[in-house]
Amino acid sequence: MSNMEVKKVQVRIIDLPEDNKEKEEEKEETKEVEAEKKVAEELKEESVKSLKMRIKEHWQLMLKIVELLLCALCLGMFIEPTKQSANMSRIYVEQVAVILLAFAGYLLINAIFIVSHFIKDKIPFRISTLFSLVAAILFFVSGILLTADRKKKFQGYWEVQMSSVSMLSAATVFAFVNAVLFAVDGVYTFILKEDF
Repeated sequence: MSNMEVKKVQVRIIDLPEDNKEKEEEKEETKEVEAEKKVAEELKEESVKSLKMRIKEHWQLMLKIVELLLCALCLGMFIEPTKQSANMSRIYVEQVAVILLAFAGYLLINAIFIVSHFIKDKIPFRISTLFSLVAAILFFVSGILLTADRKKKFQGYWEVQMSSVSMLSAATVFAFVNAVLFAVDGVYTFILKEDF
């Protein structure tokens, strides 16, 4: 072998350990980056799973809160036009009574259900189902009563009539939406047999 070939071999032998150190450092950095990515992915999966678990665990509470808010909206949209119209409160007393029973009654019932949930008092699923299904029927009937004979109920000043009709239209929509929510609540509570 010539001197040049020997020098090349020596240089390679000397450089080999340094190259291995660099490669090992690169491998360690790559492993650290991969480990960080894994941890980040696991955290994302856990947060998604925990969100799904929370929704699955507290679906009744969230539904009761939405129902409570819709009850309050229905009651608020119904009370003002009823006060403004003389015909509504005098002639259609039976209809007003049924509508107020649904709106105000289930506002109170849902509030009690929510408070009982927060004080860790369990309501049996059969009772919760019964209340929800009766509420669905009452809200559906209330929605029908709000749409029947609307012009006769609100005869009077034109300005009052137009604002009353628009407020009652909103109350009608909210009543039907709440009827559907109560029906879904009742059916799923009975199927899953979950106490509230």
